[in-house]
Amino acid sequence: MEKLLSVIIPAYNEEKLIGLTISKFVSFLDKQNFSWEIIVVDDGSSDNTSEIVESVKNPKISLIRLEKNQGKGGALKIGFQRATGEYQIFSDADLSVPIETITPFLKALKDYDVVIASRRVKGAQIKLHQPWFRENMGRIFTSLTQILIGSKVADFTCGFKGFTRISAQEIFGRSLISRWAYDAEIVFLAEKYDLRVLQYPAAWENRKDTRVVLGKVVLESLRDLIKIRINDLQGRYERNVKKDN
Repeated sequence: MEKLLSVIIPAYNEEKLIGLTISKFVSFLDKQNFSWEIIVVDDGSSDNTSEIVESVKNPKISLIRLEKNQGKGGALKIGFQRATGEYQIFSDADLSVPIETITPFLKALKDYDVVIASRRVKGAQIKLHQPWFRENMGRIFTSLTQILIGSKVADFTCGFKGFTRISAQEIFGRSLISRWAYDAEIVFLAEKYDLRVLQYPAAWENRKDTRVVLGKVVLESLRDLIKIRINDLQGRYERNVKKDN
């Protein structure tokens, strides 16, 4: 049965918080007057993430369990392929962006094809900042990304993005980047396909127990940003069918 909203949550070794995250989503969505589904994609976790999701026993929640880690971009691609909602939103499992952001996103998606939560546009609120070094490295990386993919988007990596079903099919049906630069590829493809993109001012709170190794992320992301340009030059992002006017 087709749903109004699909929420996709990529998860990798999130046994400490995935149960509470699902509970918060269900509590919020059960109060809404529309149909919904939650799709959790366990990206090859070595802990009990999948077992916790399975224990919820809610027919509106489905689990996709990947045997090997694909990277968040790869997990999202698989999750969006399963989604049936007219509108489709992905959220990080740590809820750095509050669940209530779904409400303005659904409103915005009536006029836009893609809505991106942003920490760097007017009206955004940073409730808990990242450490100084990480925050400034993020800004430097954003600038490099803007240069390499030719975008003016102010924040690529905030983990809350929304799509119409058609735009999700367009983007994730052609995405090729599985790991750290997947956000940049999403934006690149949205702009390449002339989709209407809104940068929405997010309320955001840093997750203190991040497991990301910054140096590795930067190097892998730069490599993948170059891959995006190469993929485009090779015609790997071209549509099979022209978009209707």
